[in-house]
Amino acid sequence: MKTMALRLNKKAYYGWVIVVVSALALAFSAPGQTYSISIFINIYETELGYSKTMLSTGYSIATTASGLLLIFMGKLTDRFGQRTMMIIVVILLALTTFYNSFIMNIYMVFVGFFLLRYFGQGSMTLIPNSLVPQWFEKRRAFAISLSGFGNLLSTLIVPVFNVWLIHNLEWQNAWRFWGVALLIVFLPIVIIFVINRPEDIGLKMENDTDGPEDVEASLRHMEMTSWTLKEALHTKEFWFVGLMSLVVPMFSTGITFHWIEMMAMRNVGRTEAAIIVGLLALPFAVMPFIARAVIDRFPVKNVFMVTLSMILASMGWLLYFVEGAPTAIMFVLFYGFAVSVQAVALNTLWPNYFGRKYLGSIRGASTVFMVIGSALGPLPFGVVFDRVGSFNPVIIGMMIMTVAAIFLAFLIKKPEKKYK
Repeated sequence: MKTMALRLNKKAYYGWVIVVVSALALAFSAPGQTYSISIFINIYETELGYSKTMLSTGYSIATTASGLLLIFMGKLTDRFGQRTMMIIVVILLALTTFYNSFIMNIYMVFVGFFLLRYFGQGSMTLIPNSLVPQWFEKRRAFAISLSGFGNLLSTLIVPVFNVWLIHNLEWQNAWRFWGVALLIVFLPIVIIFVINRPEDIGLKMENDTDGPEDVEASLRHMEMTSWTLKEALHTKEFWFVGLMSLVVPMFSTGITFHWIEMMAMRNVGRTEAAIIVGLLALPFAVMPFIARAVIDRFPVKNVFMVTLSMILASMGWLLYFVEGAPTAIMFVLFYGFAVSVQAVALNTLWPNYFGRKYLGSIRGASTVFMVIGSALGPLPFGVVFDRVGSFNPVIIGMMIMTVAAIFLAFLIKKPEKKYK
């Protein structure tokens, strides 16, 4: 593996191979993502007879539990490396999809939700997002934005593809398809190509001729600029950014989980709605250009304030103006653009603020905010809808939270590490 990597590095920096594999990892996290699971929700309602409130409650509890445990996945990633942990997680996610094909009662549904969220949405997002920054510094935002194309393609394709799988193969075999794909297609790619960091094979980051003199100097620099998780937890930036990052997963998961029902109330059919929700990630296609022109040039607090303001405006659009497919598409594209910019900025912030060495632990702890946000999203939408027959009160509440997040964004700045 080392010989092959060094041979490829003579033609182009091997970090770009890591970007491609990370993009595939984000794509294959699909079984645990809400945009994929949501297609199965109506099946569970109609064939198994469970209410929106019951399914939303189970989903929220399972996602919260998985989020709290991601701290341990982050620490294991720091200890054993991204390659080892990605191999383990891919196998466990595949087994999880097979398990979900055999569910027969609500308790099995809840366990299935937990396993999908922990190994799919949680771990298969955390590991590649901590892998790419190990290989890039000067072009970090650009590299992260390129890896995000995996999530883009998955979000565009998987909802409609799941509808097709369920229609033609039945829902049980749809789950089994994902397990086979993970084991046969993606697992060998991880085994062959993933390397934890350039220093492991004697390379300098980005083949930088102007950086540290040698690999040992690069490792010393990494040590000096890296915060431990304990140190990061003592900064206000960790907590402020974490609280800010609650908004998007909470709102996105809530509307995606109930998207089919929400769009039915706005005169959009099931298949049409599945196609439209897939467009949510389409704006990510322009992120490499945005990363170079904006994210790497302006203070991250300004990027967050602008994107959160855009998210606030899009919530208002959904609340008052979405009626039919055209206006739903406008909402999805505008909201998706704001979310895409913020996602790249957030993934760039953690290594820029806190360094590389303990990035797995820090990302594991910070991902708790994202996963808890995802957990809290579907429940209020489901409960309020079951009681009043409308999602609007929850959307208004989310708008108030977004205003608070804009204020927090104004207060953050890069923390200064104190050396002993």
